[in-house]
Amino acid sequence: WLQQGNNGRCQVLYLSGMSREECCRGSRLGTSWTEEDVPNSTLFRWMIFSGGAPNCMPCKETCDNVDCGPGKRCKMNKRSKPRCVCAPDCSNVTWKGPVCGTDGKTYRDECALLKARCKGHPDLEVQYQGKCKKTCRDVLCPGSSTCVVDQTNNAYCVTCNRICPEVTSPEQYLCGNDGIIYASACHLRRATCLVGRSIGVAYEGKCIKAKSCDDIQCSAG
Repeated sequence: WLQQGNNGRCQVLYLSGMSREECCRGSRLGTSWTEEDVPNSTLFRWMIFSGGAPNCMPCKETCDNVDCGPGKRCKMNKRSKPRCVCAPDCSNVTWKGPVCGTDGKTYRDECALLKARCKGHPDLEVQYQGKCKKTCRDVLCPGSSTCVVDQTNNAYCVTCNRICPEVTSPEQYLCGNDGIIYASACHLRRATCLVGRSIGVAYEGKCIKAKSCDDIQCSAG
């Protein structure tokens, strides 16, 4: 079984017909074992009506030889059960102040951000040092990235695409909400990056001197 539930019963069957030694050979924390091999109909009743299989024995009773994976470590909880908890290695963190994450949230420090990443946000990264800001003033973006204020007035660090492919169709033209014609979506994103503020799409096609909405053909939706 892949796990033992809070009710003490085995849940999520992995393989049947295995001895305890075979089942518990690995270092995975949640693996559990039952000595009973029963028909699928009985398993179904256990899972639906009883919340899992009875007589469930966890393979790991202590943290010995438990592999929790990168950024985590095994710790005994208040019920004397081994559990994997987030414990990122912060020994290489040099900046001790707050940081702004790529999710637009301010974290107390980089170590706090690493803990948040461990708890279900694998793509979370440090965007820039300091609290998240509403303007690009005093924002120092790392490397070659540039600060841009998006449509929600939040400052983000992005990498500008300096080269856009050649336009092959007039259908690629976009009219920005700044009244400027852009050859493609790539050109609009590049302009957004270079000016440091969000430029929205007013409508598809070249900008025209429209007197009303009847003069503009909007895309479906």
